[in-house]
Amino acid sequence: MSNSILSLPNSDGTGLLDSLANEFKRCFQELAEEAERHLSGKNFIFSRYGKAIYPYFGTTETALVPGCIFPIKEGRPVASVDSTCVLVGETSEGALYAARTAVGVAHNGAVKKFFRLGPILVYSSRSGVTGLGTSLSPPELAMILSDHEIAERVIRNIVERRVVESLLSAEEALVVMADGSLKHPFGQFSRPVPRSLLKESCLVGFSKSSNLIFSEAAVSSLTKATGPSYHLVEDGAVKTALAKFSHDGLVFRLDFAENPETVEITLGRILWNDAFSAGYPESLKVAHHLSIFSRADDQALRAYVTKRFRLRKLPTFTLRSIALGSFKGGA
Repeated sequence: MSNSILSLPNSDGTGLLDSLANEFKRCFQELAEEAERHLSGKNFIFSRYGKAIYPYFGTTETALVPGCIFPIKEGRPVASVDSTCVLVGETSEGALYAARTAVGVAHNGAVKKFFRLGPILVYSSRSGVTGLGTSLSPPELAMILSDHEIAERVIRNIVERRVVESLLSAEEALVVMADGSLKHPFGQFSRPVPRSLLKESCLVGFSKSSNLIFSEAAVSSLTKATGPSYHLVEDGAVKTALAKFSHDGLVFRLDFAENPETVEITLGRILWNDAFSAGYPESLKVAHHLSIFSRADDQALRAYVTKRFRLRKLPTFTLRSIALGSFKGGA
């Protein structure tokens, strides 16, 4: 690998760039030495433009013996939560977002009911954020104002956390499943859930993607298991396990908030009460599909806010296609 400088004929001023290119070349040599130690001979998964991917593992010899998941035949509802947030539009002073959250409830092996909240309109500006019913810290407000994608994530996290905490405070004991890890530093549970909410109910984070899925020994042993099985990866206040819920299902990562129940019992409750397609809970699938915004939803939302707030719609064009043009190169 080498760095190159492309310049116009008779062009001056490339000396500094040549120096920088040589510096990056030295950096690559350092990287190459490090990569030889950490990458050489390893299984490698190439990214597909940011899309979630899942590796195919061949059979491997491993001494790891997974634990079996036995159904806990008690009708404790599994309430799964997912949410979405999108940018509706913006002015020179702030931006308007729409959030939607949904809950799918499974009981005794089937999805029995669902709930959907939203669209929840949220307006952010330097003076603060309105529409969430909660105050934000200065760092959270600064993040929302800095970037639309960050704002969507923060808003979605706040809405979803409030729904989860509401479910956990119910009188009926539930297994509450949130889409995503309970340990993600930018997730909705980066702050611990109050212990008072986890007396009877339990909270589980269900991740579709995780670098733990690339742990060949654990995933291979679970894949070869003939029935629902799990492997505890990390113990502690928040436990982490890899699990599959059907004999031909995929392996997923689950995080378990601190709770008197063991991981095995919680998994048994989920196995008995939910239904699974390719090992993925139907309650989470329902929550996902109900929370997303369709193209018709987007058009209806635009028409509503235009009329409700007497907006004057400005004509727009796509900046990148005009400024950058198109380059049909091979990738």
